[in-house]
Amino acid sequence: MRSLFVFALLVLLSLPTLAAPKAPPDAAKLLEQAEYIRNPQEDYQVKVNLEDYKNKKKEDHTYETLVKGRHKSLVRFLTPIADKGTKALMIDEQMWIYVPSTSKPIRIAPRQKVMGNAAYGDIVRLSFEGNYTAKFLREDNFKGKKAYVLDLNAIEGKPVTYDRVEYWIEMDSHRPMKALYQTSSGKTLREGYFEKFANVLGVQRPTQFVLNDFLQKDHITNLVFSEAKKTSLPDLLFDKQN
Repeated sequence: MRSLFVFALLVLLSLPTLAAPKAPPDAAKLLEQAEYIRNPQEDYQVKVNLEDYKNKKKEDHTYETLVKGRHKSLVRFLTPIADKGTKALMIDEQMWIYVPSTSKPIRIAPRQKVMGNAAYGDIVRLSFEGNYTAKFLREDNFKGKKAYVLDLNAIEGKPVTYDRVEYWIEMDSHRPMKALYQTSSGKTLREGYFEKFANVLGVQRPTQFVLNDFLQKDHITNLVFSEAKKTSLPDLLFDKQN
């Protein structure tokens, strides 16, 4: 009996130890790290070239975006000449557009289209952080690189362009890779890709954002960011009355 007990004990000791299940990564921390790479934290201005391709035709629009903190943004429309003088302003959770032919600014929503696949929220720069709650979905692969995939759900009352976002973040560098923009039910409307990383204000950041219509594969909108620089922006610049 003793020998049988010893034999059973040796068998149990020889079995592989079952590792404890790995805890999922902190989704909120991953979102914070990716957004730090995607958006400068200081006040800055940047030029945005919008290139829209549809039915083998191309349209070009140019904007200047001024960003103060995380809650104030102003976009000046530069080209085409017919749009010059138009401005879009975001303060906290409100957004307006001013057109020279009107006497007062008009209230708009971030999800209203400005051109092609791009909405006003895409050029006024609404950060995911602070506007969405983040939940870890899974690990995956994208273009040969390992990625964390987060499910972002809009916080009620926040001025977001999309209700949900499936956000892909590179595992090693925490760089943003791609985003699937969805309805609240999870239906994908557009897919976006963060590309052409370069040194922008001391951090390797994406300088091109490609937006594809999920249903019309031949409709592509490129947002190209250039000439970014830190600058002092007075509060008066973001006064709706101005």
